[in-house]
Amino acid sequence: MSMINTTNFERQGNIENDISIDNIEQTREEILKITKTALRSIKIFTPNLERDLYNNNDFREALLNFCRGNRHAKIQLLSADTSHGVQYGHQLIRLAKKITSSMQIRNTPEEYQEEKISFILIDKSDFIFKQDYTKQYALKSDCKSRAIKLYEIFTTIWEQAEQDPQTKTINF
Repeated sequence: MSMINTTNFERQGNIENDISIDNIEQTREEILKITKTALRSIKIFTPNLERDLYNNNDFREALLNFCRGNRHAKIQLLSADTSHGVQYGHQLIRLAKKITSSMQIRNTPEEYQEEKISFILIDKSDFIFKQDYTKQYALKSDCKSRAIKLYEIFTTIWEQAEQDPQTKTINF
């Protein structure tokens, strides 16, 4: 049973500027675009670090540039399973070791680990949302009401989360 209600999420709020994305390459490109617009915070909710989306040099560089250009930069990542990423050197794990003052990884609490959703939220405004992380379909939006809902979901889970045991060697 899902702890997060995102029923009809894609149809809520202002959908005027929404962009439907139906393949991994376009999703990766759109993630990169919105990441480059970040001013203060990037929040990533991903069940398993979604290697196809987040394990690439361009995204890693965009995150690194975001942190270099802003002393208030904050990257928070929630993931239910980082073991594969730790074992095979996922870019986000390696980056977190490099920018410990700006990036934190926490383990999604057990009651939320069955969630299928994933998203990246930039500054409480732009986001890319996947109702089911195993599918290719994603939604890019700048709808404030849905962005705030994602922010509240993320914050609720973040406050209950603990440092991921797989990344315990990273000093935060």
